[in-house]
Amino acid sequence: MTHVTHWSTVIRRQAGRIMIVLLALGFIAAVGWRFAGSADAKSNYAVPQDGKIESKLGVRITQAALVGDGGLVEIRYTVLDNQRASAFQSDVQHPPLLKNEKSGKTAWRTALMRQGHELRPGQTYFILYENNHNAIKRGDKIEISTGSGKLAHVPVR
Repeated sequence: MTHVTHWSTVIRRQAGRIMIVLLALGFIAAVGWRFAGSADAKSNYAVPQDGKIESKLGVRITQAALVGDGGLVEIRYTVLDNQRASAFQSDVQHPPLLKNEKSGKTAWRTALMRQGHELRPGQTYFILYENNHNAIKRGDKIEISTGSGKLAHVPVR
């Protein structure tokens, strides 16, 4: 019996070591897969620019992205001129209109960033839109219309 007990102990130890090695390899593979495949943003993402609109508004649109599980559209912009950008951001009655170029659907309900603070040139700010009726989807191109003009073919992340 002692010979059988000895072999069963050896087998259990070996099985435990094998299990630890397999778990460690699985963990390493999972971490590697997670970080190797995590980048959703493509390096060639580019937003069209329009010098006339930028000059009038004092901002440059830098990104359009779906956030909040697709229920919100975030428009990011960088301040070029703080006085004009302040006027742009303070005009809560006339926010830019987002129009899906493919379907023609629009998003117009906004939640602007906190009003009344001093904007800094070079700093990035945002406007959030309710993505009513899933008007805008990831991969679409939108037109951003303001009183100063339209910026077309803006890709949505």
